[in-house]
Amino acid sequence: MIPVLINNPLFRGITPEKLSANLEEISFHTRSYKKGEILARQGDVCNRLVILTKGSVRGEMIDYSGRLIKVEDIAAPRAIAPLFLFGEENRYPVEVTANEPTEVIEIPKTSVLELFRKNEQFLENYMNLSANYARTLSDKLFFMSFKTIRQKIASYLLRLYKQQQQLHITLDRSQQELSDYFGVSRPSLARELAHMQEDGLLTADRKQITILQKEELVRLIQ
Repeated sequence: MIPVLINNPLFRGITPEKLSANLEEISFHTRSYKKGEILARQGDVCNRLVILTKGSVRGEMIDYSGRLIKVEDIAAPRAIAPLFLFGEENRYPVEVTANEPTEVIEIPKTSVLELFRKNEQFLENYMNLSANYARTLSDKLFFMSFKTIRQKIASYLLRLYKQQQQLHITLDRSQQELSDYFGVSRPSLARELAHMQEDGLLTADRKQITILQKEELVRLIQ
């Protein structure tokens, strides 16, 4: 278990020996789930830190019509919703279901607080991870503000252009990951990319995109 946890960003910079000693001083337990089993339901109180040690899960949000909307896949050794362990409304924002046989370590909130007191590096890692999650959620809200898939793609490509400083850019996500990020289906994303090629806005070859009309992409999101 320790070798797996060391690869989790929450324990970055902590030696295996130190982590093992810390875990011996707190309460935690391990649990296994079969494929399709639910680890947490949307709206459940988040009162424990759940870290995947094997397998993967998916987070899905239930809309008002009862339809499940996939938010993201989470694979070991990542933690599940660490941002929501604290706060007045500390409830799971999504339903979490095992994609495959999955094993987790569950650390109660009181034990997480004890780890904060015992290990400053763990506290710093947790704060950094929470900030990264908050930024990711902010990005998703930003893309959701655009009504069309074309606008979402344009905004995303312009952001990569600014980072990479060239019109020939490399996507940092697969099409499936990008469609999940935008909250649209993969076929819809692929179809819109094809339409944008037909309109002469860009050329696409897997993860390689060449922007042909940057000014038009800017106009789309104004």
